[in-house]
Amino acid sequence: MFQTLELSRAPVVATHSDVRALIDATRNLSDAEIDAIAAKGGVIQVTPFNAYLVKKPADYDAKLAALRAQYGLPPGAGEAGLDTLAADKQAAFLTGFRALYPRATVKQYVDHIDYIAKRVGVDHVGIGSDFNHGAGVTGFASEADAPNVTKELLARGYTEAQLAKIWSGNFLRVLAAAEAARKPTT
Repeated sequence: MFQTLELSRAPVVATHSDVRALIDATRNLSDAEIDAIAAKGGVIQVTPFNAYLVKKPADYDAKLAALRAQYGLPPGAGEAGLDTLAADKQAAFLTGFRALYPRATVKQYVDHIDYIAKRVGVDHVGIGSDFNHGAGVTGFASEADAPNVTKELLARGYTEAQLAKIWSGNFLRVLAAAEAARKPTT
Protein backbone atom coordinates (compact mmCIF):
# COMPACT_ATOMS: atom_id res chain seq x y z
CA MET A 1 0.00 0.00 0.00
CA PHE A 2 2.81 2.42 0.85
CA GLN A 3 4.55 1.59 -2.44
CA THR A 4 1.34 2.33 -4.32
CA LEU A 5 1.08 5.71 -2.63
CA GLU A 6 4.71 6.46 -3.40
CA LEU A 7 4.39 5.54 -7.08
CA SER A 8 0.99 7.04 -7.79
CA ARG A 9 0.74 10.44 -9.42
CA ALA A 10 -2.82 10.74 -8.13
CA PRO A 11 -4.65 10.18 -4.85
CA VAL A 12 -5.81 6.62 -4.27
CA VAL A 13 -8.98 5.02 -2.96
CA ALA A 14 -8.99 2.13 -0.49
CA THR A 15 -12.38 0.62 -1.30
CA HIS A 16 -12.73 -2.40 0.98
CA SER A 17 -11.12 -1.56 4.31
CA ASP A 18 -12.21 -0.34 7.68
CA VAL A 19 -10.23 0.73 10.78
CA ARG A 20 -7.75 -1.65 12.40
CA ALA A 21 -7.65 0.41 15.62
CA LEU A 22 -11.32 -0.53 16.12
CA ILE A 23 -11.24 -4.13 14.81
CA ASP A 24 -7.99 -5.97 14.19
CA ALA A 25 -8.80 -7.55 10.83
CA THR A 26 -6.08 -8.01 8.22
CA ARG A 27 -7.94 -5.98 5.56
CA ASN A 28 -8.50 -3.05 7.93
CA LEU A 29 -6.16 -0.08 7.74
CA SER A 30 -3.73 0.94 10.45
CA ASP A 31 -3.56 4.55 11.59
CA ALA A 32 -0.31 4.96 9.63
CA GLU A 33 -2.04 3.70 6.46
CA ILE A 34 -5.05 5.97 7.02
CA ASP A 35 -2.72 8.94 7.56
CA ALA A 36 -0.72 8.14 4.42
CA ILE A 37 -3.80 7.81 2.20
CA ALA A 38 -5.12 11.13 3.50
CA ALA A 39 -1.74 12.85 3.09
CA LYS A 40 -1.83 11.84 -0.59
CA GLY A 41 -5.36 13.27 -0.89
CA GLY A 42 -7.03 9.87 -1.08
CA VAL A 43 -10.20 8.35 0.32
CA ILE A 44 -11.02 5.31 2.43
CA GLN A 45 -14.37 3.82 1.34
CA VAL A 46 -15.56 2.07 4.52
CA THR A 47 -17.25 -1.20 3.62
CA PRO A 48 -20.09 -2.75 5.65
CA PHE A 49 -18.39 -6.14 5.69
CA ASN A 50 -19.26 -7.82 8.97
CA ALA A 51 -15.86 -9.42 9.64
CA TYR A 52 -14.19 -5.99 9.40
CA LEU A 53 -16.61 -4.46 11.92
CA VAL A 54 -17.03 -7.12 14.62
CA LYS A 55 -14.35 -9.00 16.51
CA LYS A 56 -14.01 -12.62 15.39
CA PRO A 57 -15.38 -14.97 18.08
CA ALA A 58 -12.70 -17.04 19.81
CA ASP A 59 -14.33 -20.32 18.73
CA TYR A 60 -15.04 -19.25 15.15
CA ASP A 61 -12.35 -21.31 13.41
CA ALA A 62 -13.35 -24.54 15.18
CA LYS A 63 -17.05 -23.98 14.51
CA LEU A 64 -16.38 -23.17 10.85
CA ALA A 65 -14.29 -26.34 10.45
CA ALA A 66 -17.10 -28.40 12.00
CA LEU A 67 -19.73 -26.78 9.76
CA ARG A 68 -17.63 -27.37 6.63
CA ALA A 69 -17.12 -31.01 7.65
CA GLN A 70 -20.88 -31.40 8.27
CA TYR A 71 -21.50 -30.47 4.61
CA GLY A 72 -18.62 -32.52 3.25
CA LEU A 73 -16.53 -29.48 2.36
CA PRO A 74 -12.76 -29.64 2.74
CA PRO A 75 -11.05 -27.40 5.28
CA GLY A 76 -10.95 -23.84 4.04
CA ALA A 77 -12.20 -20.34 4.45
CA GLY A 78 -15.81 -19.25 4.60
CA GLU A 79 -17.80 -20.10 1.51
CA ALA A 80 -14.94 -21.72 -0.46
CA GLY A 81 -16.15 -24.73 -2.44
CA LEU A 82 -19.80 -23.96 -1.80
CA ASP A 83 -20.59 -24.34 -5.52
CA THR A 84 -20.07 -28.12 -5.16
CA LEU A 85 -23.25 -28.39 -3.06
CA ALA A 86 -26.84 -28.61 -4.26
CA ALA A 87 -28.84 -25.39 -3.92
CA ASP A 88 -30.72 -26.51 -0.79
CA LYS A 89 -27.47 -27.58 0.89
CA GLN A 90 -25.85 -24.27 -0.09
CA ALA A 91 -28.70 -22.36 1.55
CA ALA A 92 -28.49 -24.46 4.71
CA PHE A 93 -24.72 -24.05 4.88
CA LEU A 94 -25.00 -20.28 4.44
CA THR A 95 -27.57 -20.06 7.23
CA GLY A 96 -25.21 -21.91 9.55
CA PHE A 97 -22.19 -19.96 8.32
CA ARG A 98 -23.82 -16.57 8.93
CA ALA A 99 -24.83 -17.64 12.45
CA LEU A 100 -21.17 -18.19 13.41
CA TYR A 101 -20.36 -14.47 13.52
CA PRO A 102 -22.20 -11.75 15.43
CA ARG A 103 -23.88 -9.20 13.14
CA ALA A 104 -22.54 -5.67 13.08
CA THR A 105 -24.93 -2.73 13.20
CA VAL A 106 -25.16 0.58 11.38
CA LYS A 107 -23.78 2.25 14.53
CA GLN A 108 -20.67 0.04 14.44
CA TYR A 109 -20.29 0.73 10.72
CA VAL A 110 -20.53 4.49 11.24
CA ASP A 111 -18.00 4.20 14.11
CA HIS A 112 -15.40 3.44 11.42
CA ILE A 113 -16.47 6.36 9.24
CA ASP A 114 -16.43 8.63 12.29
CA TYR A 115 -12.97 7.43 13.35
CA ILE A 116 -11.48 8.24 9.96
CA ALA A 117 -13.25 11.61 9.72
CA LYS A 118 -12.00 12.61 13.17
CA ARG A 119 -8.49 11.34 12.51
CA VAL A 120 -7.80 12.78 9.03
CA GLY A 121 -10.85 14.83 8.10
CA VAL A 122 -14.16 14.27 6.36
CA ASP A 123 -12.48 14.77 2.95
CA HIS A 124 -10.83 11.36 3.23
CA VAL A 125 -13.70 9.00 4.04
CA GLY A 126 -16.55 7.55 2.01
CA ILE A 127 -19.21 4.87 1.91
CA GLY A 128 -18.31 1.50 0.44
CA SER A 129 -20.69 -1.35 -0.23
CA ASP A 130 -20.01 -4.68 -2.03
CA PHE A 131 -23.43 -6.11 -1.25
CA ASN A 132 -23.09 -8.72 -3.98
CA HIS A 133 -20.12 -10.33 -2.21
CA GLY A 134 -21.42 -10.79 1.31
CA ALA A 135 -21.26 -7.28 2.72
CA GLY A 136 -24.10 -5.84 4.72
CA VAL A 137 -24.83 -5.28 8.37
CA THR A 138 -27.98 -4.97 10.43
CA GLY A 139 -29.59 -1.77 9.20
CA PHE A 140 -27.44 -1.52 6.05
CA ALA A 141 -27.97 -4.86 4.34
CA SER A 142 -28.60 -3.40 0.89
CA GLU A 143 -28.74 -0.14 -1.03
CA ALA A 144 -32.32 0.28 0.16
CA ASP A 145 -31.01 0.77 3.71
CA ALA A 146 -28.73 3.69 2.81
CA PRO A 147 -30.99 6.21 4.60
CA ASN A 148 -30.11 4.46 7.88
CA VAL A 149 -26.45 5.39 7.41
CA THR A 150 -27.39 8.99 6.65
CA LYS A 151 -29.63 9.09 9.73
CA GLU A 152 -26.78 7.83 11.94
CA LEU A 153 -24.32 10.33 10.47
CA LEU A 154 -26.81 13.16 11.03
CA ALA A 155 -27.32 12.00 14.64
CA ARG A 156 -23.56 12.33 15.13
CA GLY A 157 -23.60 15.92 13.90
CA TYR A 158 -22.46 15.63 10.29
CA THR A 159 -23.74 18.43 8.04
CA GLU A 160 -25.42 18.03 4.67
CA ALA A 161 -22.23 19.26 2.97
CA GLN A 162 -20.19 16.65 4.83
CA LEU A 163 -22.72 13.95 3.95
CA ALA A 164 -22.40 14.87 0.27
CA LYS A 165 -18.63 14.40 0.50
CA ILE A 166 -18.94 11.09 2.36
CA TRP A 167 -21.62 9.64 0.06
CA SER A 168 -19.98 10.53 -3.25
CA GLY A 169 -18.08 13.80 -3.39
CA ASN A 170 -14.79 12.49 -2.03
CA PHE A 171 -14.75 9.53 -4.39
CA LEU A 172 -15.63 11.68 -7.39
CA ARG A 173 -12.87 14.15 -6.45
CA VAL A 174 -10.27 11.38 -6.38
CA LEU A 175 -11.61 9.85 -9.59
CA ALA A 176 -11.26 13.22 -11.35
CA ALA A 177 -7.71 13.60 -10.00
CA ALA A 178 -6.81 10.12 -11.25
CA GLU A 179 -8.24 10.89 -14.69
CA ALA A 180 -6.26 14.15 -14.81
CA ALA A 181 -3.03 12.37 -13.79
CA ARG A 182 -3.22 9.56 -16.34
CA LYS A 183 -0.60 9.39 -19.01
CA PRO A 184 -1.82 10.47 -22.44
CA THR A 185 -2.15 7.67 -24.97
CA THR A 186 0.02 7.95 -28.04
